[in-house]
Amino acid sequence: MPDDLYHDDPIEEKTTRKFRNNLLSSAAVVIASVFFFQSTLAGNITLSSGGAIEFGQGVSQTVACSGANNLTLTPYSTFTNAAGAGGTHYFSSLTVSGIPSSCDGAQFQINAYGNSNASPLALYNTTSTDVIVADVASTFRLDIRATGITLTNNSSSSFTVTFDTPVAASTSVFKLTMQSTTNSVRTTYTLGNTGPGGGKIFYYSEAGFNCGPAHTATGSPSGGLCNYLEVAPGTWSSATDPLRDWSNASDYNYDIAGVTVQSSGFYTTAGVGLGYKDSLAIVTNGRGIDSATAAAALAREYRGGSKSDWYLGSPAELNLLCQWARGVASNVTTECIGGTLNSAIYGADTAGIRADFYWASTQTTPPSYAFTFHFNPSFTVTRSRLKNTDNYVRPIRAF
Repeated sequence: MPDDLYHDDPIEEKTTRKFRNNLLSSAAVVIASVFFFQSTLAGNITLSSGGAIEFGQGVSQTVACSGANNLTLTPYSTFTNAAGAGGTHYFSSLTVSGIPSSCDGAQFQINAYGNSNASPLALYNTTSTDVIVADVASTFRLDIRATGITLTNNSSSSFTVTFDTPVAASTSVFKLTMQSTTNSVRTTYTLGNTGPGGGKIFYYSEAGFNCGPAHTATGSPSGGLCNYLEVAPGTWSSATDPLRDWSNASDYNYDIAGVTVQSSGFYTTAGVGLGYKDSLAIVTNGRGIDSATAAAALAREYRGGSKSDWYLGSPAELNLLCQWARGVASNVTTECIGGTLNSAIYGADTAGIRADFYWASTQTTPPSYAFTFHFNPSFTVTRSRLKNTDNYVRPIRAF
C-alpha cells in the first residue's frame, strides 16, 4: 500500500476497478475523522479514446457515527471543451452512500487537495472549498450559505452534490478528505425547509440575533444567538388563519408592562427575535390570556413540533415573513414591497398567508392601540389598530 494511503485505523485493501471516463475515482470510505485518497489521474485519464479508465485502490474505514457500517464516497469528473482542440476534465460531483441512521445529527465536510497543497482547492467557485452536508433525521441538507452547488439523489442513506460550475481540474486533485462533525444549526436549513417545529424557515441570519424570553444573546434553545425564524404552517389552527383581538376585549385600554412601545423605526435588527419577549409580557400581565379572544395567547398555545416557544411576531419579524411569502430577498431594514404573495421562490407555505392585517406583538400610543402588519404592500404595511378589533394570527418562533 502506498505511503500516502496510510491511516492509523485498519485499512481494507480493495482491488482496482474499471470505470467509464466520466469518473474521477471511486473510494469505499468509512471515516474515524479524516481519510485521504490519492488518485493517479494524470497517468490514467485518456481524453479521446472513450475506453475504460483505471484508478487507484479504495480505502475503507469507520466514522464515529456509523459504527461498523462502511460509507462509500464516489467522485466524478466531466470534460469541458475549450477553443480549438483543448479542454479539461473537472472534479464535478460526488456521491456519498451507505450512511446509517446512527449518523442523524452529524455533519459531513468534504475537501479536495493538490499534490503538495496545505490549503484545500476551490471546487465550485473561485473561493468555495468546503462541501458541507448535514444529516437531519436521515434527510440531507446543504449549508445555507452554499451557492453554485446542487444536492440531488437525496435518500435516507445517500446524497449527491454537483458543482454547477466546477473549477478544480481533475489532474489537480490528489487527495480528498472527509470529516464528520457535530451538526451546526446554521448548516441545517435553507429558506422554505420544514423547521424543527413543523413550520417553514422564512429567515436566516448567519451573524445571529437576540432571542428568547428576555431577548438576549443567550436566548436560543442551544444557549446562544438565534439564526432562524420559522412560521407555523397554514394548517396550524384550521383551514385558514384565525381572527382574534390583540388583547382580551375588556382589557384592551391598558399599557401592558414589559411590551415594547413603538411609533416608528420598526425595521431594525433590534426588532428581530423581539416578539417572544413581548408575547410573554402580554400573556403574563393578564391582559391577553384568553386564547379564545386574544392573539398572543393563541400564538403562545400553539405546540407545533412539540415546541412551546411559538409567539406573535414583532413588526420587524412580520416584515421578514412578508418578504419570504412574497418571494422578495430578505432585508431587515427595508419594508416589504413587490413580489407575489405565497410565491414559490423561497418555498412559501402553499396553505397561504392572507393579503390582510396580522397582529404584531408591539404596542403604540395611546395604549388602546397595537400594531398590525398588512401583507399587501399597496397598503401601509405596519399600521396601528384598536386592540379590541379582529385581525389575523400566524405564530412564529426563533431558534
